[in-house]
Amino acid sequence: MSNIYFSQIREDSLVEREISRMAKPKKVLVIGSGGCTAFSILNDSVKQVLCVDVNPAQCALIELKKAALSHFSLKEFLAFIGEATSQNRVQMYEMVANALPNYAREFWQHHQREIELGVNHCGVNERFYRFIGENICRNIYDESVWKELFSAKSIEVQQEFYEKYLTSAEWKTAVKILLSKTTHLHFFPSFMFANASENDFGNFFLNQFENEVKTKPIHNNYFLSQILFSSYLYEEGEGVPFYLSEDGYEAAKRNIGKLSIHPVSIEELLRKEQSIDAFYLSNIFDWANGKGKESICNGILQAKSDQAAVVLFRNMLNTSHLSDAFMKHFICDVGLSNHCKDLERSMLYQKITVGQSV
Repeated sequence: MSNIYFSQIREDSLVEREISRMAKPKKVLVIGSGGCTAFSILNDSVKQVLCVDVNPAQCALIELKKAALSHFSLKEFLAFIGEATSQNRVQMYEMVANALPNYAREFWQHHQREIELGVNHCGVNERFYRFIGENICRNIYDESVWKELFSAKSIEVQQEFYEKYLTSAEWKTAVKILLSKTTHLHFFPSFMFANASENDFGNFFLNQFENEVKTKPIHNNYFLSQILFSSYLYEEGEGVPFYLSEDGYEAAKRNIGKLSIHPVSIEELLRKEQSIDAFYLSNIFDWANGKGKESICNGILQAKSDQAAVVLFRNMLNTSHLSDAFMKHFICDVGLSNHCKDLERSMLYQKITVGQSV
């Protein structure tokens, strides 16, 4: 079985929740990853959430979070996943292990160490971000400097912070090194970066970071807080993934039976399903080759509801070019796409596309 690459989702479920609020889909397909979006869109109006990930280790993680969420209070859940201190995570795991499907239980039987540490921090991506954050706070600017940014009361103050701290050659050079292809390859498999050059990610993040700091409030940006401090912003509204807030946790617990987790490719699941009202596709098209994109798009057309279905996808470094056959049935909502881009706080995506497949 593969590794867990993402313990948490580096995408803002504000986007999916906004679309769900507007479109009120009954049956939703969502990419699994760390499960944050799937749990955060569980509400009283949705009837079914299909959570799919081709990596069975990711699905084992989501299954464990699902079982723990069903069994524990929010305070207990936060301790179990590693967002609060705990000395008995293994004992807590044993309380919910029988609720897991066989493949997930087998996975965690061989990964007790990750349970002891807290599963919200066991992913390769989380280790990578801890490496970045520790280097930034140890070698560039310490936590007191970054606290200035999080306590800024206006965009103007953030802009002053940017000019004071984030325009130096030292900062830019450090980011390029920390986010270089070479550094990534110490953590991730090479196939993930086959089409990336040495400084693509460093330059991309510098541009994204400048735009975010200069245009969006940072005080509740838990994505940046996780990178720098490995912690959420519990005192801030929307300072945690929604399902980890009091209201979001209760909604997820109340509707947890609507969530099903599928350790298969999205193409395989689409061949089996129908009447899907919304497709929340993460940045799946960034990873797929031309044939894979075409297969996914054909699957969407076959599995969507008879009425128009919402399709959402993100792009990191490149814009997706989808097949003409799919685009003939896809109506992009430019206004909503731009609105969702404004909502997104993860700093990872240059484009968000939302539209209807008709």
